[in-house]
Amino acid sequence: MLGKIMLPDWMNLVGLWRSGDNMRRILLWVIWLTIYSAAVAGLDALGGGDLVRVNAGFHSLLGLVLGLLLVFRTNTANDRWWEGRKLWGQLVNDSRNLAIKIQTCVQAEAQDKRELAAHLADFAVALKEHLRRGVRLQSLPSFASDPADPEHVPAYIAQTIYDRIERWRKSEQLGGFELLFLDQHASALMNICGGCERIRKTPIPASYRTFIRQSIAIYLATLPWGIVDLLHWWTIPVALCVGYFMIGIEVIAEDVEEPFGYGDDDLRLDEICAAIDRSVQQIVTG
Repeated sequence: MLGKIMLPDWMNLVGLWRSGDNMRRILLWVIWLTIYSAAVAGLDALGGGDLVRVNAGFHSLLGLVLGLLLVFRTNTANDRWWEGRKLWGQLVNDSRNLAIKIQTCVQAEAQDKRELAAHLADFAVALKEHLRRGVRLQSLPSFASDPADPEHVPAYIAQTIYDRIERWRKSEQLGGFELLFLDQHASALMNICGGCERIRKTPIPASYRTFIRQSIAIYLATLPWGIVDLLHWWTIPVALCVGYFMIGIEVIAEDVEEPFGYGDDDLRLDEICAAIDRSVQQIVTG
């Protein structure tokens, strides 16, 4: 197609076509490191490289410590991402199970069941937006005409679901034994919300992030001076590769540790919410 460049498969595999924020941040720092390394290599070529020398043992020791810090940093970020994914997977399961048990255990009108299924779908959407930029109750389809203005919309929806279940119990459309079946899934809604809020509101300590970045900066600033005597102009590509991976690990870890945003590395919350909506609607209308 005219105007469209078809990239080779190997470029698609390594993601060189992407222009996301992470890649731009990494490349910006790598460009500065390349210029810096070129200046060091040029100074060495002119005979001025003896002005500064860094012992190779220093980089071996610092590299070992820095490697341990980066591993811990990456694992911590991945744990936060994976915990968020497990919580949203649990939300999918509890929403489906609650819809199934409502459909089979509750002797209520079909319209009542459909309304509660819509509340379940809206709870997922409300939680998603609550973790991002905030949400108003009236923006949700099943609450468009509700005059309430709760500060915590997911909690309000969970309360509404409980109110509906309690109404069924009082009208003897739901027995006490069946109520226990529903309660374990209904109570899980706010447990999941609390777990997601804990991830969202408990970032990695700023002092820890600052310390790792300072360590990376010291290592990369001294690296060209430690290898230029041996590698000369090859100092430039070597420093570029090392800097790319070290800076890339830190940038990606920073992005992954906040899993509820809009980036490519964040959880696909829109898709999960759509899956919940489809599932509960099919269950109560099946």
